[in-house]
Amino acid sequence: MASRLEITHGLIAERDRLATSGDTLSVTRPATGSKTRTKGVLYVVVGAALRGPRTREATALVAETIRHEYYYDESAGVPVCLEKAIRSADRRLRGGREGAGLPSGALGVAAAVIRNNEIYLATAGAVDAFLVRSARLLVPERDAPGGLPLDDGRGVDVWRGELSVGDAVLLVSHTVTETVGTEELKSALLTLHPQAAAQHLHHLFAAAGGEGSDGLIVIEASEQTTRTRHGPAATAMADGALDLPPTLPQPVGAATSLGLLGTGSVRASLGSLADRLWEAMPRRQARAHQVRSRTSSAEAQRRAAIGVLALVVVVFLLGIFVVVVPRGGDATPVDQVASGDSALAVALDRTNRADNLVATEPEAALDFYREAWQEVVRARDTGLSAPALDELERRVRAGLDGLYLARTPVSRRIAALPRGADPMGLVEDPRGGAYYIDRTASTVARANTANGKIVDVVHQGDSPAAGGTSRISRPVQLEAGGPDVVVIDDEARPWRWRPSNSAGAGTLNRLTLQGSPTFGEDHGDVAAYSPATGGYRLYVAEPSRNQVLRYQQTLDGSAFSPPSNYLATPSSEVADFTQIYVDFDLYALIDNTLRRYRLEKYDGGFALEEPPDAADVRPGHDYQLVAGSGSAASGGRVYLYDALHDRVVGFQKEDGRYIGQWAPAAKDPQMDDVRGMYVIPGKTVKKRRDPDTLVWVTPEGIFSSVLATA
Repeated sequence: MASRLEITHGLIAERDRLATSGDTLSVTRPATGSKTRTKGVLYVVVGAALRGPRTREATALVAETIRHEYYYDESAGVPVCLEKAIRSADRRLRGGREGAGLPSGALGVAAAVIRNNEIYLATAGAVDAFLVRSARLLVPERDAPGGLPLDDGRGVDVWRGELSVGDAVLLVSHTVTETVGTEELKSALLTLHPQAAAQHLHHLFAAAGGEGSDGLIVIEASEQTTRTRHGPAATAMADGALDLPPTLPQPVGAATSLGLLGTGSVRASLGSLADRLWEAMPRRQARAHQVRSRTSSAEAQRRAAIGVLALVVVVFLLGIFVVVVPRGGDATPVDQVASGDSALAVALDRTNRADNLVATEPEAALDFYREAWQEVVRARDTGLSAPALDELERRVRAGLDGLYLARTPVSRRIAALPRGADPMGLVEDPRGGAYYIDRTASTVARANTANGKIVDVVHQGDSPAAGGTSRISRPVQLEAGGPDVVVIDDEARPWRWRPSNSAGAGTLNRLTLQGSPTFGEDHGDVAAYSPATGGYRLYVAEPSRNQVLRYQQTLDGSAFSPPSNYLATPSSEVADFTQIYVDFDLYALIDNTLRRYRLEKYDGGFALEEPPDAADVRPGHDYQLVAGSGSAASGGRVYLYDALHDRVVGFQKEDGRYIGQWAPAAKDPQMDDVRGMYVIPGKTVKKRRDPDTLVWVTPEGIFSSVLATA
């Protein structure tokens, strides 16, 4: 018998994946044996914390780059080539269209290479790698950096190990791990074939309400056996007859049957069948007889005694290790179970108290809810998993959200975008429409908010209505200013689309900038402000000049005067402005917060209040878009889109005070990939102000949400 490992794998077919998933799975088995021996089989799972078609393109780019670079690179061994391939994917992601706008760590990567009985693992971000051995779920020790795009200088640590018969490897999205649980992962890998295990885990994930990242690959190492033929060897004689070796034993039944039959083809066929049956029977290999001297026998006995003594010592040491060292894995210590039950009981008590006080003493109820949340987290940390704990967590979360002013807005879809649209930016048309850039078609499109009809109003290559040889290049930025929609193309040239009716008609012309026909090549965001005196101003972030330039319309409105510096003191931080918003004061998104500049100077007294759920329900935030209504003096509000928790958070413009947050209900369209937004201020009637309305766009469509605060 000759044995070696046989590697099989299982994964979910693309047609069976969740529609909300942007993950990409890749398995590459080289076509040539030499390539398999030198580079092995490559398994890759690229998971995405975000959603949307751009995310799927980004994960596909990362997976393909890792595959190509790993097999193309012959300069070093497997660990070095695998690390270099992941680094190459990170560079391509940063420099390509697919990675534009992705926050650091948005994509998780797990890559495994199996070569003969060697396994190499590398992970980055929110994708897990597990090894199942001897009925235990193990996590290989390695230093895993954050996801792609990488935001630190650490290298990607590649772990090397040995595979044995019965081992299993699981590359799985962290979202699946959290939803399904490690016990279900281990049980599926131990009891099911790889493909059945993958389908079972994916079914559990979907049944538990899991959404988004669902990538997983199950790999199993089993024994491949090649049987050597040991049947009766036919020896050719001089006269053409067949003679069997006389020393080979035969089963009695077979010999008797052959003796009773005559010669000819029937006997030959039955004899061949008997041989095959005899070969299929289990047998023990014959050993050659050996003659040992008395000296060698004594030496063998001495070695056997030493081996028994060594075995006793090893068993003794293992016993001490089991008693002294705390055990993890499958067994749950009694004190750990008691701790989980105790935390569950305390959490239930605090929740009941909070429910009774929420209407009369909301501050006391908030303290009880927060204590309950801490106990729920402690129960989770002990490994407790029970329906009662899940239900209790939902109660605590609902209670905290009510006190944290976290609301579900009334939302509706205004227009459905064409299939394959890639929207960017969103501005209001006072005639009852909304404009956005479709990067797929390189157009500016207008959606009628009354009937949902969408028409393209500006195309790449359109010429101005006033004549001339210049043509608009690919639109990249959009802003609303007075009666115009300002469009900036990829050559830093500003254009003006002026609507003429509510059906989408209008004229396109170049904006005349006195002093320079274009903005700076590396200019940042552009904002417009329409004062009550008429006309509008343009504000442009110019990192090369450490300034925000302000363009003022001439008296006749036909051009813009040479720009003036808005900031009293130049600042290198202008390069970090991700978006600017102007309502006489200038607001800039920078370093995941919002700064205010008033009268051309940084207003250090203005700071956004931290949302109250940052310490428990929704830790952290990722502010990517800003919009607002009114001014600070009139009680205006500023709203920020938080991509980390798919919500919009509101603050008072006067002092940055938190006023609430809004996230759609589970049955409504989700804010998981918002590309642009603006706010329609609520009307004030008899000192009563109606709620503001947020209009936002995703690749699925344009939506509106009423941001009620009462």
